[in-house]
Amino acid sequence: MTFTVLRTAAGSPVAPFVIKALKALPDVRVIAVDADPLSCGFAFADSHHVVPLVSAEDFLDVLLDVCKRESVDVLFPDLDEELPLLAEARDRFLAVGTRVLVSEPSALDQCRDKYRTFQFFRAHDIPTPETWLPEQLPGVSRLRFPLIVKPRSGRGSTDDVNVSDPDALDRALARVPNALLQQCIDGVEYTIDTLSDLDGGFLYASIRQRLATDSGISVKGRTVLDPPLSALAGRIVEALPLVGPGCVQGLKDADGIKFTEINPRIAGGVPLSVAAGAPLLSDVMRLVRGEPTVGPVAYRDGMLMLRFWDEVFV
Repeated sequence: MTFTVLRTAAGSPVAPFVIKALKALPDVRVIAVDADPLSCGFAFADSHHVVPLVSAEDFLDVLLDVCKRESVDVLFPDLDEELPLLAEARDRFLAVGTRVLVSEPSALDQCRDKYRTFQFFRAHDIPTPETWLPEQLPGVSRLRFPLIVKPRSGRGSTDDVNVSDPDALDRALARVPNALLQQCIDGVEYTIDTLSDLDGGFLYASIRQRLATDSGISVKGRTVLDPPLSALAGRIVEALPLVGPGCVQGLKDADGIKFTEINPRIAGGVPLSVAAGAPLLSDVMRLVRGEPTVGPVAYRDGMLMLRFWDEVFV
């Protein structure tokens, strides 16, 4: 029996990979949606629809109508801004036969607010860089530069600013909206792709060393086999808990790993994990179809990913 999946954010860089990977599975039909009628992912889906921006009042109504008309079995969201709206509207979609693959609103709130993420790490004894809100600075006896100023809610490193002295800090705080400060860690950057079951139980992880990034997305990366680090990532996502695919990010220096972010969705660098032997997308489909997952088979440590531009002609 054909299983229909709706993938949002079809114009995102990773969307073509995800859509093609889902379509390659037996008896899976993929519907793509995006607000941009020229979204690249449309060219790879079985069917596509232009929907309003997530900020529009009728976004949910239009998406719900697409799910009804296309008989969508599972909605696979990918845009950070969509997640809380869809989490709150899950029952509306379930009423038309569509399951939304999304975590609970409380877990999403912990992930979206980077200061709450810091507090979550501290509460669960997870190593993390020291972090402050601007109003807490008068109580800090001595700041150690360099620091990173970033929005409490943001993605893709947008508006992140490295500062090396008090004057630069003042300028950054005046420019970055709703800012926080974080101790800068000089270390190797990691993203850990995770998969949890539909109740938030951790299943497995794939670790990627981020060798180069562009707009927050890994463009050069290498897989790393580190079972204790995978287990630590599992403890993080299970404590929230996250549902389905997610990822945690951190930096490793001489003192060890320090986690900085949790993303309750599939990561932009997930093609490397899949190529190395972590069947994240096919296992997601097994989960929503009530089938047992497979997990990593012949996982390849040290696999290198080098990304390049490609084109699709319509």
